[in-house]
Amino acid sequence: MKKVYILLMIISTFACNEILMAQKYHYPVPPDSIYNKQARVDYMIEHFWYEQSLGDTALFKNPKLILDYLYLLKQTSDIKNEKYIRDFVSLASKQTNTIGIILWWLDNILYDSSSPYYDENIYLKFLEEIIVSDIDPAMKIFPIERINILKKNQIGKVANNFTFIDKQNMEHKLNDINAPLLMLIFNNPDCSMCNSTEYKIEDDKIIQQLIKDSILKILAITPYAEYDNWIKHKYPKEWISGFDKNTNIYNQRLYDIQRFPSIYLLDDKKRVLLKEADYEKLCNFLPTIIQDTLNNQ
Repeated sequence: MKKVYILLMIISTFACNEILMAQKYHYPVPPDSIYNKQARVDYMIEHFWYEQSLGDTALFKNPKLILDYLYLLKQTSDIKNEKYIRDFVSLASKQTNTIGIILWWLDNILYDSSSPYYDENIYLKFLEEIIVSDIDPAMKIFPIERINILKKNQIGKVANNFTFIDKQNMEHKLNDINAPLLMLIFNNPDCSMCNSTEYKIEDDKIIQQLIKDSILKILAITPYAEYDNWIKHKYPKEWISGFDKNTNIYNQRLYDIQRFPSIYLLDDKKRVLLKEADYEKLCNFLPTIIQDTLNNQ
């Protein structure tokens, strides 16, 4: 019985803390004179951080406030959200207690490819404002490194070329492979999720039809692993299997591979259409890009 009381006290304390935290949030309320929906969103995002005590670390013990802000931000135009991000960073950079926490949340929310809010373009805008802000120069080291990574293989830009060997020890380059669409899968033969993804792609009727119609080719690249494990692994027969024997992809950070498998989709000019995706994201993206590819043939 004593344990039950202690547990109830812990739950009660946690609930009270959550209520107190919720009471710390003060969302801006547009005046009644603003009727237009977009104008109301613009008003809220413009005044969002002026309603908060940005130096209060309790506000950032969970990501709720930042997520609410990002939700509003993504409903504004590119030109406007650049201004709003600049204004926010200008305010946040003066808060020595919380700026590090804020940067940590932004990195986890916008940069981690497994995050449902993953958005490299928005994250890049934040980072570019941070490195020209007044924060401690030591705090800029990490954002600068992130920017260098994010600017590689951006959506719409040509993917980095690299060299690999096939299972006959013949050397090839990414740019040597010609196809309307090229699916680039970074994988490891010992990765269970990679093997599961192989099976899913093999059972995917749309993908298999694209391969049959010579619209899609699949290149599975192992950037680092035991060579013997790779050579023994049986990839689907339609796939091109490659191994980076010099580990240049990894050592030179040619691609930002956050986890295996990491799927990229390239067009016939090797421009990046989709990056750092899993099978589910690929399936959601394919219908639109297939239609565009067929229209351009």
